[in-house]
Amino acid sequence: ARLRTAVTADSLATWFLKAAAQVPDLLFDLVVDDQDFSADWLRRGEVVAAVTAHEAPIAGCDSTPLGPMRYVPSASPAYMAKNFPNGVTAEAISTAPILIFDAKDRLQETWMTQNLGVTPSPPSHRLPSSTGFVEACLLGLGWGMNPEPLVRPHLESGALVPLIPDTTYETPLFWQSSRLLAPALAPLTKAVRRVARQSLAPHSPANLPTN
Repeated sequence: ARLRTAVTADSLATWFLKAAAQVPDLLFDLVVDDQDFSADWLRRGEVVAAVTAHEAPIAGCDSTPLGPMRYVPSASPAYMAKNFPNGVTAEAISTAPILIFDAKDRLQETWMTQNLGVTPSPPSHRLPSSTGFVEACLLGLGWGMNPEPLVRPHLESGALVPLIPDTTYETPLFWQSSRLLAPALAPLTKAVRRVARQSLAPHSPANLPTN
């Protein structure tokens, strides 16, 4: 059987494929969408399951909490020195180049509002790739909200630094799957829950480097 499933790009880049690999008898047709929109594929009946930020069960579906995806606002030290010589301020961040995944991506905007009290429109690169986001940050193209599992080695080595220490952002994720197809989806659901539990952020903040 080939299962059409909606997943977030960051889940695909960090943990979902590990779960899929644990169910070798299934074939996958994966569609990628933002965590705030992936549930729409279920509503339209175009997929049988989805990784989503939408908690309330879609009609005809079961919703299972997976855990939070933790994001770190991060950039290279050279980028920080060039764009924030006096620290990350509301004024400085309004002109510092930023990375945006696509038109649906609001993570950077949400972080700026929560931590700086502003929602500016800085010059932006649109880059629809989770690993590309990390590479662009390493190369100094801009700053972005990077999935903590992808950037932890770079944070530990100092190749990337948080914009402001201890200001990570977490997006709770849920596995929504067709109730009608629950028996057929059971092996995948078990694998998704198991791998997500191992891979996603614990509820307590990570001990991330601060410089």
